[in-house]
Amino acid sequence: MLAYVFFHHAGPGVEIGAYETALRRFHASLAGAPPSGFVGSTTYRIGDGYGDWYLVDSSAALDPLNEAAVSGARSATHDSVAHMAADGAGKLLMLVTGHPRTEPGFEIRLSKPRGMSYGDFYKRLEPWTDRAELTLWRRMMVLGPPPEFLVIAPSELELPAEMAPETLRREPI
Repeated sequence: MLAYVFFHHAGPGVEIGAYETALRRFHASLAGAPPSGFVGSTTYRIGDGYGDWYLVDSSAALDPLNEAAVSGARSATHDSVAHMAADGAGKLLMLVTGHPRTEPGFEIRLSKPRGMSYGDFYKRLEPWTDRAELTLWRRMMVLGPPPEFLVIAPSELELPAEMAPETLRREPI
């Protein structure tokens, strides 16, 4: 499973209630007629911004999702929220462990320490990632800004300092 995650903020002068309503309307329009390979989407309030999570079966689903998001009956709902947004950046993530979570919790952004192999990194994280309620995601092909990894958890975690963890509250809107 992959997640295309789009991080953004409400633009200057945009009323937060109207922005969140527009986001909910757009995601509802996607759910109403899902494109091929689309699993689901949700917007989260993360830190001082937002993260739209679009779950897809595989990379083959990205083109249909992109086309569906901006065309036909959805173009008006997409354009409405797009005109209110600022500072957008996307990231493509691959599910490494666990199952996608939609409930409130925390997003912990972290980095693999320089010189550490991926195998050693995953082994070092096992005390946390072996928990059923946690999900580990990895950025694909350096598509998007660092850091490379995200852990989604229902509560704050004390991860190794060498991984430079940054913990942000994550609330579905």
